[in-house]
Amino acid sequence: MGIFKIKRPTFIHAIKSAILTALLKNKHKKNSITLTHNTTYVLPSTLGVYFTIVALLNFVMGINYQNNLILFMAYLMFVIIIFALLLGYSNAKGLTVSFKYAIESYAPQPPQLVWQIKANDICQSITLSYPNNFEHTCYIESVKTDAIQCQLSLPYLKRGRYSLKPIKIASNYPFGLVSVWSYIQPSHAVYVYPSIIKTLNQQLSQMTANDDEGAEKHQGDDEFESLITHLPEMGLQRVSWKHYAKTQQLLVKQFSDFKSAETQFDFNLMTGDTEQRLGQLCYLVCQAFESDINYSLKLPNMVIENGSGNFHQQRCLQALSSVDTDYE
Repeated sequence: MGIFKIKRPTFIHAIKSAILTALLKNKHKKNSITLTHNTTYVLPSTLGVYFTIVALLNFVMGINYQNNLILFMAYLMFVIIIFALLLGYSNAKGLTVSFKYAIESYAPQPPQLVWQIKANDICQSITLSYPNNFEHTCYIESVKTDAIQCQLSLPYLKRGRYSLKPIKIASNYPFGLVSVWSYIQPSHAVYVYPSIIKTLNQQLSQMTANDDEGAEKHQGDDEFESLITHLPEMGLQRVSWKHYAKTQQLLVKQFSDFKSAETQFDFNLMTGDTEQRLGQLCYLVCQAFESDINYSLKLPNMVIENGSGNFHQQRCLQALSSVDTDYE
């Protein structure tokens, strides 16, 4: 008979997340926050708690032994911890942290968040950190009235779409005796695109080659395709006078625009498992974008119509990131 075991770390993190969500409500769910009395939390740090315990022990010893010097030291330590709490809050008050944009990545590289930070006065020792992510933090030694930017790496290495959790803004100034912190949770999702896997697509290769030849021959004009009989409404701009000299016939040059040609990248036509197919599609989408070729994308759960450009590429890559991994 199997014994049921609770995964303590996961269980504890779930409880912390539930408590944090209940306490924060909606006042921290925004793209920009300014630290004020109702969005800032101040408590002694771990070092500050030890410092306070030592002060209490000194106070008890001073009373028991009627030693004025020990009592004076205890009072002085209490004054220091109170001064640190006030100074720590004063240091962080007025700090404004704004979410600018996300730098999305290709697996297994982590995405990043770009922040803008400014303060009404000099603010020292600020740290931005993501929940349960102590390896990647953004530390700013000093913030002045001029806005600065910093990048915070996220702990997401696998392909997918991730909603942002509350980002902690913290400071241990001064002396490391206090913790002053707040949270900000932008209403944004970040994407980790599939790993790029090189593959060969005959239609895309042919279109790219034709487009390159056309650019080389006509310096960016459309590619010459054939000659057709001249009609009165066509004008004389494209008449081939060379052929007229030989045949005495008015013939017009007809061009084809390779950039208007269409190709479709189909998930079912790729090879390998799900991740390999998505990686191949990711490569084809990037190649088509670089060559400025129109393309559509067919996935098991959706179809993206024909298009081109930066926005179309981003839409396709985000769709590839969001594909369910239950199917092969």
